[in-house]
Amino acid sequence: MKFKFLGSGGYLRIPRACCNCKICTEARVKGSPYERLGQSLFIEDSNILFDTPEDINTELNNHNVKEVEHLFYSHWHPDHTAGLRILETLKANKNEKPVNVYLTKNLKEDLKKKRPAIFYFESLDYCKIKTLNKIKINNINIEYVKLNNDFAYCFLITENKKKVIYCPCHSIDLIANKKLMNPDLLIINIGYFGKEKRNVTGFEKDNLPLIKKLKPKTSVFTHIEEIWNKNYDDYCKLEEKYKDLNIKFAFDGLTIKV
Repeated sequence: MKFKFLGSGGYLRIPRACCNCKICTEARVKGSPYERLGQSLFIEDSNILFDTPEDINTELNNHNVKEVEHLFYSHWHPDHTAGLRILETLKANKNEKPVNVYLTKNLKEDLKKKRPAIFYFESLDYCKIKTLNKIKINNINIEYVKLNNDFAYCFLITENKKKVIYCPCHSIDLIANKKLMNPDLLIINIGYFGKEKRNVTGFEKDNLPLIKKLKPKTSVFTHIEEIWNKNYDDYCKLEEKYKDLNIKFAFDGLTIKV
């Protein structure tokens, strides 16, 4: 399986509009990997897309994605769904096969309340919404795994003997059960740095202990926020600091083969 990070940013992009801090100023000058667009992941093997931030049209162009056949959503929050009009961009006036959108029953109800436009796009034949918890696409198995909250999911992705856990947000609520142990690759949101909040994911408070519990071969952090006041070079230094855990920090365009 070949995973490409189309966007590695969080709910606040880097550079942040109208912001003149050193992180944003540097990102405007240097571009990628200092620049980060909205969080999205793509499996190149079968044209599978996870989440649609506002930047998704730009991301698909930036990384030369030729086709999107399948779409999964982790939860309804705006930084993961606000770009759902990409369905219209991909399919309007093209008379092509619609994009398959896979939702759990609960997630479908959330989108009806929070993002009803997706059902309008289905009526126009831009997408086909399918309600399920797991599916096999070619040789890749993808299963929704409910987090310990009332709205978000992670994904268990397997092919043959390879296992990937993808939790783009709210990893504080990821329960380390037997099914998720010892993955080849763990992808999770980065979490807070500094003074961490009790009920919000923290990098040191929650994510490092989670890695030690799950014992992945490699861990990659994404959903990287401007407010952490760290640039690409700072994250490279953190990789060295925690090299015993074999962690990496994603950047836009990072590709990992499992």
